[in-house]
Amino acid sequence: MRIIFYLILFTSIIFSLSSCSKGEVIKDPRFGSVSITDRTNANISVIQGDNYKFPLSGKGSDADQNISLVSGQNRFRFYEEDVLLLDTSISVEAFVLHPYFMFMSNANSVLRIVDAKLNNFDKEEKPDAGFIKISLANFSKFLPDKINVYVSTTTYIPYLNQPIQIGEFLNASGSFSGFKRLLLGKDQASRPVKDFLLTIKDRADQTVLATSTFTLPVETKNVYLLYLSGDNLSSLKVTTLMSK
Repeated sequence: MRIIFYLILFTSIIFSLSSCSKGEVIKDPRFGSVSITDRTNANISVIQGDNYKFPLSGKGSDADQNISLVSGQNRFRFYEEDVLLLDTSISVEAFVLHPYFMFMSNANSVLRIVDAKLNNFDKEEKPDAGFIKISLANFSKFLPDKINVYVSTTTYIPYLNQPIQIGEFLNASGSFSGFKRLLLGKDQASRPVKDFLLTIKDRADQTVLATSTFTLPVETKNVYLLYLSGDNLSSLKVTTLMSK
């Protein structure tokens, strides 16, 4: 009898432990980090979730505002003063830092939120030393829908700096072009020249429509998504959407 009693007791203990182990596993929430860089000319505020004011990167500051959020789809609302511009969800990946960029191609366009997948920017390989890669779009309202754009810089040839054309974007439009590899100029100390000139011409007769100068940090970054913006000739400018 005693043997039977111990067998019954042992069986009950094993069954009890087995029952406890069948409960659902409690999973801790997983977090990822998100930053949103402001490439607009507007004064936009961002609300994440119900009422959290989300800090933006950019606007004269190179410091990234990386915020940790629970992974999954997170709600974001974008306001200009009290006007709701966009109510959308942004994906937060567990244990990943995911940069996003917001921009408006012109004053009357919708606000867009993009990441490095735009135009396969994330897959574009960096060029050899002495070169940069550029993809260009035309978002300016006052320019024709399609234009020819020529990129120039300077290079030192003893004993002066000579202007040189290093690339062209024919039929540039409101979509980002393929990436083009451009040779950098060199200054007197053999450092890469970071100042550039865009000459914009009519496709039909090559009449010069506008010019615009811009600077790129070619010492540290050499792949760029650039776009033309501006509602008139005086406001025409070249904006860097992303770089690496």
